[in-house]
Amino acid sequence: MISINDLDFHFGSRTLYDKASLHIKPKDKIGLIGLNGTGKSTLLRILVGEYKPDGGSIQMGKEVSLGFLNQDLLSYDTHESILNVAMQAFEEALNVQKKIDQILVEFENNYHDDLVQKLADLQERFEALGGYTMQAEAEEILEGLGFTTEELQRPLKTFSGGWRMRVMLAKILLQKPSLLLLDEPTNHLDLPSIKWIENYLADYEGAVIIVSHDREFLDRTTNTTVEVTGVNWCNTLVTTRITWRKRKSVTLFRKALSKTSRPKSGRRRSLLSALKPKPPRPSRRKAA
Repeated sequence: MISINDLDFHFGSRTLYDKASLHIKPKDKIGLIGLNGTGKSTLLRILVGEYKPDGGSIQMGKEVSLGFLNQDLLSYDTHESILNVAMQAFEEALNVQKKIDQILVEFENNYHDDLVQKLADLQERFEALGGYTMQAEAEEILEGLGFTTEELQRPLKTFSGGWRMRVMLAKILLQKPSLLLLDEPTNHLDLPSIKWIENYLADYEGAVIIVSHDREFLDRTTNTTVEVTGVNWCNTLVTTRITWRKRKSVTLFRKALSKTSRPKSGRRRSLLSALKPKPPRPSRRKAA
């Protein structure tokens, strides 16, 4: 589906990726882990085209669609209701619905067979796009993420940043891209919403890459772990299998670091070896 080959990427004199390679297959569920500053979120931005690599290639099928949840979406603001914002995911269906409404208005003064046929064709297309169920789907996902039925008509701007992020997550899920890129998706979710998204991702038909420091969440939502490590003696993709909780297939995505970005020796240890069982997670309070 997506093939990253010999990727090079630099921030000024700092090398983030040097001859790194990774292959993403349909239905892969990948947890992207690593110490802060190693380039996890940068890799997602390279995939969606926000950053241009300095070398190497990224091959992606024409049919591949990407959905990217990132912290920048916190700043999105509008007077539209959160239901309408989420339903923007159905852009084509909404455009077809507008054309249907225009024809129905035209019928009042100009009723003829050609117009009837055009309406029939548009209604058939609308059904194929899921137009008759899109509102119900949007409501289901928003309520799964913690909104009440009464809140669905409230303007997005009346909610705090954390709750706005949930709306943007709902919109991305409704788009059903072939690859979901989720950057710290649990940051703004309480425990019931986290459980809901875990169940949703378990049945998701596309591929998923999740950047997260939440080990329990990654355990429940991914089957492959890619670790971005600052290892100055290794700059190639190394594939191995180790035992980590549920015997996940673990890929070490290693990269070279320049002297200016080399971590202190005490921080060179693998993040996997640093992860230890955590006590039960307390319930998270709702955002204000």
